[in-house]
Amino acid sequence: MSACVSLGLPVYNGENFIAEAIQSLLDQDFEDFELIITDNASTDRTAEICCAFAASDCRIRYFPNGRNLGAGPNFNRAFELSCGTYFKWCAHDDLISRNFLKEAVRVLDEKASAVIAYPTLQGIDRHGALTPYREGGLPDMGGWSPATRFRTFAMELGCDAAVFGLCRRGALALTSLHESYYGSDRALLAEMALLGEFVHVPNAVLYNRDHPTRSVNLHSTERLSWQNQEASGANSLELSRRLRHLAVIAYRHRHQSPLHHSLCQLLLGVMNPHLLGRLILEGIGIFSPTLRGKLRRVGLRALKSTHDSSS
Repeated sequence: MSACVSLGLPVYNGENFIAEAIQSLLDQDFEDFELIITDNASTDRTAEICCAFAASDCRIRYFPNGRNLGAGPNFNRAFELSCGTYFKWCAHDDLISRNFLKEAVRVLDEKASAVIAYPTLQGIDRHGALTPYREGGLPDMGGWSPATRFRTFAMELGCDAAVFGLCRRGALALTSLHESYYGSDRALLAEMALLGEFVHVPNAVLYNRDHPTRSVNLHSTERLSWQNQEASGANSLELSRRLRHLAVIAYRHRHQSPLHHSLCQLLLGVMNPHLLGRLILEGIGIFSPTLRGKLRRVGLRALKSTHDSSS
C-alpha cells in the first residue's frame, strides 16, 4: 500500500548530521510516510548509520549507489524510487519541526492549485543552535499568471524553503527534475511555478544548518564536482547552463504558458545588471579563465568598496 508522503534523503558522507536528520523525520506527528535514502557511495559511516535506522523502522528504505552519481542524479533517484501522493526532498544536515508533514499535507489537501507547501526557514549552526538567519518569505502568488510565477524564480530568487517543501507528486513528475549543474534547483522551482502556486505554511519550520562543508560554502569548481563527478574545468558556467535549462522548460510547458510570454519574462529577468555581469564573465572564462578571475576579483573589490562607503 502506497504511503501518503514520500521523503527522499540523498546523502554523501553525511555521518556528522544524518542521524539527527533521520530522527527528526521519525519524530513527526504524521506517520503515513516512507523514507527513501539514496547514498552516493559514501566512504564514511553513513551506510552503517542508515542501515541501523532501516533495520529498526520498516518505513525506511536504504539504497546505496555503486558509484557517486553526482548530487543532481542522486536527488532524482530518490524521487524515482518513491510512490507517495506527496514528495519532499530532505537534506542530510537539516531538521524539521514535529508538525511539518501534518501541516504541509493539510495545505496541499485543501488547496488544489498549490504544487508546493513550503515552511518557514530558520537557520541553525553546526551544533543545532538557532542563528539570527531566517529566509525571507515568498510573495503571495494568488492571481499571478504562470509566466509571472516563472519569472519570479527563473533568475533572481532562491528559496531553500521551497526546494525542501512538500511537493505535489503529479506536478513534480512533469518536470525535468535536477540537472547536473549547480543551481538547477532554482530552475526546478521556476518549472514548478509554471505548474501552480507555492503556499507558505508558517507554523511548519525547516531548521537549515550552516557548516563549512555544505555545498553553498564551496568554491564554484568544487560545487561543479559535487554536482557532477565527471565535470572538469575552472569555468562551471552555472548561470549559462541555468539559462539554457530555463529556455527548455519554457518550451516544454508552452501549453501551460505561451512560449513568447515565458521567454519575455525570462529576458526581463536576465536584464538585471548583476546577472549580465556574471554572464559576460562566464563567456570570457571560456577563452581565458585567468582574465575571468582577474575581472571577477576587480568586480568584487569594487562592490566591497561601494558597500563600505555607503555604510
